[in-house]
Amino acid sequence: MPPTYAIRNTQYAILFVYLLLAALFATTTPPWQNPDEPAHYNYIAFVATQGRLPVLQMGDYDEAYLQRLKDEKFPPELSIAPVRYEFHQPPLYYILAAPLYWLGGGSLLALRLFSALLGAGTIWLLSLCFQIVFPEKPTLVLAATAFVAFLPMRIAILASVNNDALTELLIAGALLLLLRWTADDRRRTADGRRRTAFPIPHSPFPIPHLLFLGLLIGLAFLTKATAYILLPVALITIALVIATRSFTIHHSQFTIHNFLSSLLPVLLSSLLLALPLWLRNISTYGGLDFLGLAWHDRVVTGQPTTAAWIAANGWAAYWERAWNFTFKSFWGVYGWLGVFMDERVYTLLLIFSGVVAVGLVAGLLRLVRGKSQLAESRRWGLFVALLLLAGVAASYVWYNLGFVQHQGRYLFPALFAFGLLVALGWREALRPRVSFASAGLLLLWAVILAGTGLAAGALDKWTVLFLAGATGLLLVNGLLEHIPGAVRLRPFLYALPFVLLILLDAAIPFLYTVPQLAR
Repeated sequence: MPPTYAIRNTQYAILFVYLLLAALFATTTPPWQNPDEPAHYNYIAFVATQGRLPVLQMGDYDEAYLQRLKDEKFPPELSIAPVRYEFHQPPLYYILAAPLYWLGGGSLLALRLFSALLGAGTIWLLSLCFQIVFPEKPTLVLAATAFVAFLPMRIAILASVNNDALTELLIAGALLLLLRWTADDRRRTADGRRRTAFPIPHSPFPIPHLLFLGLLIGLAFLTKATAYILLPVALITIALVIATRSFTIHHSQFTIHNFLSSLLPVLLSSLLLALPLWLRNISTYGGLDFLGLAWHDRVVTGQPTTAAWIAANGWAAYWERAWNFTFKSFWGVYGWLGVFMDERVYTLLLIFSGVVAVGLVAGLLRLVRGKSQLAESRRWGLFVALLLLAGVAASYVWYNLGFVQHQGRYLFPALFAFGLLVALGWREALRPRVSFASAGLLLLWAVILAGTGLAAGALDKWTVLFLAGATGLLLVNGLLEHIPGAVRLRPFLYALPFVLLILLDAAIPFLYTVPQLAR
């Protein structure tokens, strides 16, 4: 079978396995046992039955009643109808889900599977994005795709009633357009000379494409506030591409006309599409509250504020919680963020994350020393990824300045960046020298942990064992090149973490969610 077909079949296989796992989560997770699921469901039900958008009102959030529902595991005799605190959300996801509500008679499972299908579309679009960044590195493409497909917490969220699924789909679509435009725009003429596909001083990107990008961003505005980071990412990237190519390709032929003719289609089409919703929110909630967030904060009382939490527990406890809970909930904390996996699972994920981080540092050092070069498409792809990640991380920090909401899933709009970084970091970690360095660091970690544990009389045997096992695996990987024919095992080592994620995903409903959430 030709390599291209093998790669495409592997992408299909990843998508198929994701759908199986998402269906498993959707069918086994007890009703309403996903974050905010009743509130999202009630929004869909309102649109489907009333034929209009809801308005968030005082009384739509009752902390005591919601806590009772969670404590009693949503018994049938307690209605979820009063849980309406998501009524301020932009409406697109709920409008699209309303026909399924009609056809399925309000079936929760049907709506969960709808979100899962949207998630499959996101995986496919992100895979196309990875192909643009790594056009000649199919292994990296497959690894990045597998990570975004099999991240356990993401599957759980995509198998629930939640507007995150559509948000991620629109973000992925916008990124795909943006990355295609930032790819090398030079082509060869018939005589072999280089020429530009989109000559300056005209727009370097066809205006219809820019309008389509703006429309996708506008649709994302109509889906969730977390997607607003898309607009600055797109505008900054396009501006830099124009400036860079104007000065390098056309010898400083940069014009304001060229600059504005590229930025304005994106800016105007996205803003005009969202304008009716913003005017409606300002009219409904007053002031300049075009997202309804200020009104939402007034309605949703009882949530722990950051200032109050720090006053009660101190800064040290706050930072410990911020790191610990963000890390765990990024990989997987289920139900209403109260169902944790076995602590040993998080330990293994922490070790893997650390090895990937070492790989990224090693790759950066190779780049700085000139031992590695990046093609233009890869440079722009990594720039977009890091810009997106910085924006999402900044919004995460900003949100937590007001409320204690250390939910790792809020970082998922930057999954494109996480996929790239994991694929690159893990590949670099398997280079022999980096493997030896990582093994040394893990061994040092194990020795320090064992020493402090023995001194305190509380040795963490499992963590020491895992560190020793990971050290041995990395040492074996580093020695493969010295064993005839053994280097063929490296692709299997590269695929190992993603295969283990699949096995973890398949086990989670039976080990954690169903035993702890079923009534």
